[in-house]
Amino acid sequence: MLKKFLLALCALILIFAQVALANNAKPEHEIIILYTNDVHCGVESQNNLGYAGLAYYRDEMLKLTPYVTLVDAGDAVQGDLIGAISNGRYIIEIMNACSYDIAVPGNHEFDYDMPQFFNSAKNLNCGYISCNFRDANNNLIFKPYKIFNYNNIKVAFIGICTPASLTTSTPTFFMNEQGEYIYDFDGDLTGKKLYNSVQDAVNKARQEGADFIIAVAHLGEEVPVNQLQWSALRVAANTRGIDVIIDGHSHELTPCLKVKNLDSQDVIITQTGTKFKTFGKLTINTQGEISTQLITQVSSKDLKVDKVIKDIKSRYEAEINEPIAYTSFDLIAVDENNKWLVRAGETNLCNFVADAILYDSISRVKELQAIDSRDIAAFINAGNIRKTLKTGALSYASALSVSPFGNTLLAAQVSGQTILDELELAAAAMPKNSGGFLHVANMTFTIDARVSTSVQLDEHNIFIGVKENAERRIKDAKINNKAIEPDKIYIVITSNYVLRDHGDGHRFQDAKFIVQDYETVADATAHYMKALKFIPEKYKVCENRITIIK
Repeated sequence: MLKKFLLALCALILIFAQVALANNAKPEHEIIILYTNDVHCGVESQNNLGYAGLAYYRDEMLKLTPYVTLVDAGDAVQGDLIGAISNGRYIIEIMNACSYDIAVPGNHEFDYDMPQFFNSAKNLNCGYISCNFRDANNNLIFKPYKIFNYNNIKVAFIGICTPASLTTSTPTFFMNEQGEYIYDFDGDLTGKKLYNSVQDAVNKARQEGADFIIAVAHLGEEVPVNQLQWSALRVAANTRGIDVIIDGHSHELTPCLKVKNLDSQDVIITQTGTKFKTFGKLTINTQGEISTQLITQVSSKDLKVDKVIKDIKSRYEAEINEPIAYTSFDLIAVDENNKWLVRAGETNLCNFVADAILYDSISRVKELQAIDSRDIAAFINAGNIRKTLKTGALSYASALSVSPFGNTLLAAQVSGQTILDELELAAAAMPKNSGGFLHVANMTFTIDARVSTSVQLDEHNIFIGVKENAERRIKDAKINNKAIEPDKIYIVITSNYVLRDHGDGHRFQDAKFIVQDYETVADATAHYMKALKFIPEKYKVCENRITIIK
C-alpha cells in the first residue's frame, strides 16, 4: 500500500530534475530535504499543501529513509492576519509543531522590529542561520551554517539573507538613534562582499568534511535591477562548491534551474513559489545524485499540526471576522495567476486604501482639520497591499489581511519638488514590479516608461536624487486637479515605512512632521469600510489616477 501511495504521489510532482555530482559521495539511504519559502502566513492551502500537509508528507518520507530534513528559506511570519495579529508569534508556534531543522531570515522576518525578530529567533526551536547578517562590529549574528551527519555523509546547510532587507523591510529598524546602520547583510553595489561571505562559509564547511553544500537562501532570481548583484543566479555564478541553492524572495516556481559556477560546474537553483502553492523535495540518492521536485498535492494532513493551527485561529477569528461592510465586486491586488498588479500600476483596491487613509486622517485627526484639504494628498506603497478582497462581506480581518504590517500613519509638510522626486523613485523600476510603487488619493500623474530612469541611489538603495537636467518619467502630476508646484508646500499622509523609515528607498528628505503614528493603515481602511457600509460603484474600475505610457 505504501508503494502504491508513493507512486501516486510522484504522479503529482510538478517537475523532476537530476544532476550527478563529481564528489562520488554515496549515502547508504536516500537523504530527503523538504523545503518551503515565502509562505507569508499561508498556513493552509489547496490540496493539503499547508503546514499540516507538509508534516504529514515528512512522516511518509520517514517510512522510506531515516534521513529527512525540513528547511525554510524565509518570509514565513508576515503576509496575513495570523502573523500580523501576533507579530509573527503564531507562525513560529506552527513551525515548531512541524519540527523545522533549518531556517533563514527573509527580509519580512524583520517587519515587526528588531526586538521582536530576536524574540522570534529565540523561540524558533531550530533557530536561524546566516553567513552574511552582521552587527555593528562586523560579527555574524547567527552561525553561518549547520552540518548534518547522515551516517557516512555530511551535508552542510549555509544560510544567506538578501542584502535588500535593509530597504525592503523597514530601514530604521537596522539603525541606531543617530540614523547609522548597526546591522549589515554584506551588500555592496558589486555583490563581491556577499560572494566572499558565501565562499568563506562554503570553504569552512568543506574543511569540516561536508560532502554536499546546500545553500538555503532568501535572494530571488527575477529581482529588481538594483538587486541583481545579490540574486541567487549571481551568487551561484560567482562562487564555487555549492551544489544546490534552495531559494526564496522572488516568489517564483523554479523546479530546477542550472547555473554554472566559477568552476563551470552546475549549481541547481530551486524555489517553491509563495503561500504553499507547492513545497519542495530535494533527494540525494544512494548514487550521490541530486534531484529536485515541487510537490503539488498531498493526500492528508498531520492531525497534531492541524490542531495547533485550528487552536490558534480560534483565539482571534470570531471577534475580527464580524462583518462591517459589503462589496459587490472584487478589490484587486493580484491577477488570476496570483501575480502582483499593484506593484506596476493602478488598481481599485489601492485607490480604496489611499482614499481610506485620506478620509480617516482628515476626519479623525484634529491637527489636519484646520488645513485646507485641497492641498493634502495621501500615498500608499504597493508593498503595503498584500491581498485581493473578494466580493461579499468585509471585516476588520479583511482590512488587516490587505495591510498586515502594523505600519502607522503620519502627516508631514513637504515641498512639491520632494513629491515629484518621490514619484520618480516610485516609477524607477517600471515596467518591473516594485514594492515602492506609490498609489495616491487626491492626486493624479502620468508615468512615461519610454524614458530611462534617472533616479540615483546610495549603496543601501536609498534615494539620493534625480540626475540633473535628465528627462523625468513623471509628467503632469497634479494635486486636487492643479499642477504640483515645486516650491509650494503640501501635506502628505502615508505610512511610517515610506515617510519616516526610508522603506523601499524613499526619503522625503524635507519632511516636517505635523502628527505621527496616530493609527495603522489597517485601522484607517477598516474605519472607511465601516463608514461606507457598502463599497461604492466608483471603485468597481480604476479612475486613471495613474496613467502609464508604455
